[in-house]
Amino acid sequence: MQEKMLAAMYYGPKDVRVEEVPVPEMEDDGILIKIGAATTCGTDVKMYVRGYPELPVLPMPYGHECAGIAAKVGPKSTGIKEGDRVVSGIAAPCGRCFFCKRDQPIFCIDRTYLIPGGAMAGGAYAEYIAIPGIVAKNNVHLIPDNLSFAEAAMIEPLACALYGIEDLPEIRIGDSVVIVGDGAIAQFFLRLAKLRGAFVVLTGSHSDRLVKAKDFGADVVINRHDVEDQTQAVKDALGGFYPDVVIESTGIPQVWELCVNMVRRAGTVLLFGGCKSGTTVAFDTRKIHYDCLTIKSPSVYLQTPDLLKRCLYLFSSGEIKGRELISGTFPLKETVKAVESHMNRKGLKFEVIPPSFWKE
Repeated sequence: MQEKMLAAMYYGPKDVRVEEVPVPEMEDDGILIKIGAATTCGTDVKMYVRGYPELPVLPMPYGHECAGIAAKVGPKSTGIKEGDRVVSGIAAPCGRCFFCKRDQPIFCIDRTYLIPGGAMAGGAYAEYIAIPGIVAKNNVHLIPDNLSFAEAAMIEPLACALYGIEDLPEIRIGDSVVIVGDGAIAQFFLRLAKLRGAFVVLTGSHSDRLVKAKDFGADVVINRHDVEDQTQAVKDALGGFYPDVVIESTGIPQVWELCVNMVRRAGTVLLFGGCKSGTTVAFDTRKIHYDCLTIKSPSVYLQTPDLLKRCLYLFSSGEIKGRELISGTFPLKETVKAVESHMNRKGLKFEVIPPSFWKE
């Protein structure tokens, strides 16, 4: 009889059930991870509220940020031993397709996800997760001793922000960077911009998150509810100048438009937040053309091993204090409460702990 485990299964929008399911089967060159902690994510919230464009057959395992212990290692797997503390990327590139051959593996069209045959990763909110062989070979990393499982699990979203910031060679020491949004990704962008030596203004609408932004090094924080004109407030904070770089991290079309209108002439706008499918935006073509704007949108579908490894360093070195982003802890059986707490902005991120690691 196949061993059973507790897992959150996604049946559709607003329908996530924590139930007993079979422990996933491990490939001969794969790894079975006993999950120590999972963390909530804005993508989990979007999926919970409205679904997702690309889903495998439902129900499917839910959640994609987790870390734990290598409980079993396949006989053909190499590099990881049973008992190692590990974290996995959500997928691995094929190395053969058009994008892989052009050294753009994040766009790989034949990637392998954590769900066998799935169109996306899933299975973090569970007691175990099976890592396919190709992912185990290329994108599983040892966790530094000074990091908790929850901190290690957050290298995936941090890697998204790191990829975005590295697409901005325009940021130089002393440049002004405005981050619009105050969630976890915005906080990551804040820290990464500060590491670049930028003067950072962060705008948001939640006082507790703005306090956290100050703790993370923001030079100025602006609560959009306290100002009549957000763009003018930013200009005033910068001594009468518009910013060199604006980073959008909300996924709201109107905010995309705001960010393009906020940046200085010859400035750069990074449109990071993913908007709802089918939405459109309207930009002033004259401003884009005659102001010589650079507009980028570095959405990351696959975090490369190098990105994840460097994110582990950023956390373990203390350059980014991941633990400070965890606003609360829930047992696995209360996964829905954790996701809804994130959805209702009761904090930045929440950790979900399986029974074996849960402490009352």
